[in-house]
Amino acid sequence: MVTPSRWRAGRIWGTAAVLAAALSPPAQALPIDFSDKVENALLCRSEWSTAYWQAYFDKALQKPLRDWGEARWWSAQGAQLGGVSATELFINIGDGRALMIGALISQPIEQARPAIEARLRTSFKPIQAADGTRYINDTLSVLAPTSDGQTKWYCARWNLGNRP
Repeated sequence: MVTPSRWRAGRIWGTAAVLAAALSPPAQALPIDFSDKVENALLCRSEWSTAYWQAYFDKALQKPLRDWGEARWWSAQGAQLGGVSATELFINIGDGRALMIGALISQPIEQARPAIEARLRTSFKPIQAADGTRYINDTLSVLAPTSDGQTKWYCARWNLGNRP
């Protein structure tokens, strides 16, 4: 049997929980076309600029996590890209000689590669690079293993200066 004092205590705690949930900042949902836009960029199938992606990620993903390795990094907020979960996204800093957009995937390349290939109907072929094997598809999208067992997926294009 619930006594009046227990009922009041339960009601107070329930009210406190509702207030805490109402006052906490809402989780920001990713734009509905987020995955499509980013996948197209990662597959080197879209026109883009560093300024465009800087503004888009600032709006969709909030503040960047850090600037590191000549790139600006954001939390991917659980975005599903090519059938895998991205943990972070990055773009190069500035419109220099190369334009780059990429994603860090927590899965090893042996798991990420087949999932991306099946989901996006593409095929990544191995090539030997100075620092190990990378995988490249027909649009020059790249999958590369990282030293900590993750996968980096990116598109890099040279800025030839002939675009407005």
